[in-house]
Amino acid sequence: MIPTDLQILKYIFFEKPMYYFKIKPYLKWYSYQKLEDQLKKHQENTSSRSVVLNQPLEELDYTIFDLETTGFIPEIGHEIISIGAIRIHGLDSCHRKTFHHLINPIRYVNRQTLQLTGLTREQLSNASPFFEGFREFMEFSEGSVLVAHPAKFDMRFLQAMLKRWKLPEYKPVVIDSQTMAQWLVPSVRYQLDPLLNHFQIQKKERHHALNDAMMTAELFHKLLTQTIEANVSTLKGLKSILYKQKKAKIPK
Repeated sequence: MIPTDLQILKYIFFEKPMYYFKIKPYLKWYSYQKLEDQLKKHQENTSSRSVVLNQPLEELDYTIFDLETTGFIPEIGHEIISIGAIRIHGLDSCHRKTFHHLINPIRYVNRQTLQLTGLTREQLSNASPFFEGFREFMEFSEGSVLVAHPAKFDMRFLQAMLKRWKLPEYKPVVIDSQTMAQWLVPSVRYQLDPLLNHFQIQKKERHHALNDAMMTAELFHKLLTQTIEANVSTLKGLKSILYKQKKAKIPK
């Protein structure tokens, strides 16, 4: 494994220019330009986000999602290779929609990543480029609140990928289920596996984007139920609590 500081230098001086050279032909695709327009409109549509904040939690749509990536640091070229998501309405766990999309990365994917995710080079080479997969995810999740565990990691990856592809920033309403768990069940370690054990949620094969999204959706349903039982009725109220929770965790 190459040390991180050498990976950074390698990416800045060699891989970053090569990355742009490889994505340049895609920038003329109709689907790329369509996504660019959609993201610009999304940025301008601030009124709908403010309305969502004041709606009752049980009346909102949620898209719980997970990413599989080639590493943990998007700023040095690590990429998204899979997006999995579950869309639910409030506490209704019976009617849900699923989304799973593989992404063809620009860079070479090492053997360890393939073994961890169970994906093959053939599957990835036959997949669509990032911007097409993201556009389908954006359309799937439109009008909903995004949920991830932890949201900071997944949103950072999405934003870094969009920036690398010369696309506008994505600004959805997001809930971090990890911070919710820290607030509601502080005695349990906040990683996904200990929380699944605590709530006796059946485990599926890990490091598969759709499986992880499904398990996170089950967890989020439990956490959302507890949130409403704690007399937190709106998304604005929940986000205020989670902001204080995050602030309390920051060392002084």
